[in-house]
Amino acid sequence: MKTLLRIFGYLRPYGWRVAALYGALFAALGIQLAVPLVLARAIDDGVVGGDRGFLLRAAGLIVALTVLQGGFTFVRSYLSQVLSERVGFDLRNALYAHLQTLPFAYYDRSQTGQLMSRATEDVNNIRAMLVMAMRPLVLAIGTFVTVTVILFRTDALLAAVALATMPLLIWYSVRFGVAIRPVFLKVQEQFGAMTSALQENVAGNRVVRAFAQERAESDRFEAELEELFQRNLRAARRWAFAYPLTLALFGLNLAAVLWLGGYRVLTGAITVGTLVAVNRYMTLLNEPVRWLGFVVQRIARAIASGERIFEILDTKPAIADRPGALALDAIRGEVTFEDVGFRFGGAKRDALAGVSFTARPGETVALVGPTGAGKTAIVNLIPRFYDPAAGRVLVDGHDVRDLRLQSLRSQVGLVLQETFLFSVSIRENIAFGRPDASMEEVIAAATAARAHEFISGLPEGYETEVGERGVTLSGGQKQRIAIARALLLDPRILILDDATSSVDTETEHEIQEALRTLMRGRTSFVIAQRLTTVQDADQILVLQEGQVVARGTHDELIRHAGFFRELSELQGQDGSEAGGRGLEEATPPVRPTSDVRLPVAVSGD
Repeated sequence: MKTLLRIFGYLRPYGWRVAALYGALFAALGIQLAVPLVLARAIDDGVVGGDRGFLLRAAGLIVALTVLQGGFTFVRSYLSQVLSERVGFDLRNALYAHLQTLPFAYYDRSQTGQLMSRATEDVNNIRAMLVMAMRPLVLAIGTFVTVTVILFRTDALLAAVALATMPLLIWYSVRFGVAIRPVFLKVQEQFGAMTSALQENVAGNRVVRAFAQERAESDRFEAELEELFQRNLRAARRWAFAYPLTLALFGLNLAAVLWLGGYRVLTGAITVGTLVAVNRYMTLLNEPVRWLGFVVQRIARAIASGERIFEILDTKPAIADRPGALALDAIRGEVTFEDVGFRFGGAKRDALAGVSFTARPGETVALVGPTGAGKTAIVNLIPRFYDPAAGRVLVDGHDVRDLRLQSLRSQVGLVLQETFLFSVSIRENIAFGRPDASMEEVIAAATAARAHEFISGLPEGYETEVGERGVTLSGGQKQRIAIARALLLDPRILILDDATSSVDTETEHEIQEALRTLMRGRTSFVIAQRLTTVQDADQILVLQEGQVVARGTHDELIRHAGFFRELSELQGQDGSEAGGRGLEEATPPVRPTSDVRLPVAVSGD
């Protein structure tokens, strides 16, 4: 009931529409219930009494009432559709807006397909209940109450027989609804699992085909689909049993009314018209009774879906602005870690333990270490994608937890190893952080990122739409668009997460040239496996198992035995990173030189 009332709460902003809907519903119901009374008078006075004029007037009245009922029914049907669409719109909007506030940790443990199914199938179940269940339910209650009063006023004995099984029907329907809700909850959970399997297969279709795993993935999806089919089948079996039972009980009622009513007509206790009217009212009760099982089923399904939706909406954002949080319009870019400890949700060991360092404004800090050493954890804490479990992360002397998220993140630019591009034009991707940027600013950023030349060669230039995740572009092209996106944002703190690890040597050189422009005058954090990209960093932090085990410049670290020198020797010996020339002759290093901000009029340099 709590979930159901919460769903109805979304109707509150549309109070006048709800009032108009139920006004039309009860008006149509009143007309429908008046027709049997007119019919009874027509039979008794017009047919039995032989009054042709009265019979004709009664027929005309019935036609007029039916037309009027049709008008109210149209209003009711239209408003119920409008309200269901409004509630669906509001639910999806609330769901999407809340998902934007949830921290990365929430997405680390959530499946995309499950989230998608809640925004689609679960919302549709609530919409369907508002259209196909609430109207029949209210109609059933109104019909039952009104018909009960009319029947007892007409003939108390017939009314008692007609309504004898109603308490049993109501008890059974409520019990059925309570029992069927967990079944539908399992159906919705499995629908999410099936959606997840489908989403993963579509997103990874190139990998699936490259490894010739079409059959295996098809079998996996079929297994999820089969489980969904079986759960739906179990729900259908329960529903299939409940529906005939309600009809059978109603049929027994109707037979008893016909037998007793016929006997009372023969004894002169009631008229033929009264018997016809009673039977007509019994027929009107038939529809609500017939719909009762369906209504309960729809409500149970909607409650199960509501529980899944409200589970997300009730999840409190762990990363949020504190009361009185500061807004920093401009920062110098000093970043300090003070004895920081951190662990990812569900992990068995700390990702960081007692990490301390300071990056002064304009410095380049390189993070080096084996996989799982804690490099990504460090850069994720700076824009506050996660909060540390111990210690503090400071920007310009302020704990990042005391800063407004928007003001903090607007000062942090990211160029990640796996570049994500949206399925829109290249111009819109570059201007993602600044949608109001002019075309001249977009071109200036692309030029500085060494991307203008290849963009100009595309069929529609900057208006060329990229495929999903930018699949129509090469890895190097996507990286340069990502660099242009960061340049246009003009951040004071820059994070480069292994931005050149997956490209060839020539493309790496082009990206390095773009990165050189991007890093000037900014506090930069560079995660790299190729030491050629970090050998002139102001300080290099060597991490192992979440701890800083060594720090210094390239020349300082190379003189001491340890992971850094081993990695340097390995890369220099096999020549894969330095092109056979040794580290000193590798791609020119990236080093910040002067405080350069991107002007609007940058062109061609």
